[in-house]
Parts: sequence; structure tokens; C-alpha cells
Amino acid sequence: MRVTGGVVLSVTAKPGAEEMYNWDLQNQIVAFVDSLRPMAGYYHDMYYGSLYAFADQQSHLLTLLGFPPVP
Repeated sequence: MRVTGGVVLSVTAKPGAEEMYNWDLQNQIVAFVDSLRPMAGYYHDMYYGSLYAFADQQSHLLTLLGFPPVP
């Protein structure tokens, strides 16, 4: 495998390469990710709601400490 700047350029199969990976674990990870897909919208909204609440809280804290609000 050749990697340049985080991009895989080529992957060559070598004898015994299938022994390098735990396919059962890979399949379990895929099944777990697939189980989250129906709730993706909920998780998206929860993540952004938490992110905006955190940013708003920090903005209020900085204003209380005397920093001017940014328009």
C-alpha cells in the first residue's frame, strides 16, 4: 500500500493478506454503524444543539468577563 498525504494510491493483495484483518470485527463495526443510521437525524440535531449551546455559554462567559460581544 502506498500512501501520499493521507490518500491511498494503490493497494496490492499479497499472499496471506487476508490473515491481516479481523473480518469478524470489521463486520461487527459495519453492523453497529448501520444500526445507528435510522437515528442519524436525531444524533445530528443533538450534536449541533450541544455545539451551539456550548458556544452561546462561552460567549456569555466572555461577555461577563468584560470582553465586548462580537456582532
